[in-house]
Amino acid sequence: LASALSATAVFAASDPYCNEGACYGATHGYAATNIERYQRNLVDSCLATDAAVNGTGNLWGTKTCVAGAISYNWIWPETVLGLASCPNEQIACMADMPSLDYNVYASIVGDCAWQEGGCPITQQNFVDFIYGTLSDIGSGDWPSSTDTLLSEGWQPLLAWANSGETIPYTRFNDFLH
Repeated sequence: LASALSATAVFAASDPYCNEGACYGATHGYAATNIERYQRNLVDSCLATDAAVNGTGNLWGTKTCVAGAISYNWIWPETVLGLASCPNEQIACMADMPSLDYNVYASIVGDCAWQEGGCPITQQNFVDFIYGTLSDIGSGDWPSSTDTLLSEGWQPLLAWANSGETIPYTRFNDFLH
């Protein structure tokens, strides 16, 4: 029994990262998809934010990481995390990543976030968040059309959330994890 436990401990210690392979998959998937320049700007800004990617990371405490993860259904959170794990194997696993910072959520939905019970994300909130975040980083690139942003970002996110025409904080946070 002792040797079996010892072998298990050795095996577990040799594979300390849950993100093993995430960098490879993310970089190859990211390069192969039809990503618009504005989406790359969001993700690049995310990956350049020390608070988001250093140590165990806090991707969902950074607007550009959240915006990059929701702007296109071929990027999504797994790709952002995978790209962040390339220079930092210590970054937390998806399930262990801190929850969506409520200040970031409030920047999406507005002041109603602070009212009792909060408020969900609407389609207009989604569009405004993407464009506002692009403006915040000084991007000169924008979605090719709002219709494309909605069909490739909002509608797949809404379908995933399965919460009607809006997305509450809890479902949005679940999506990011």
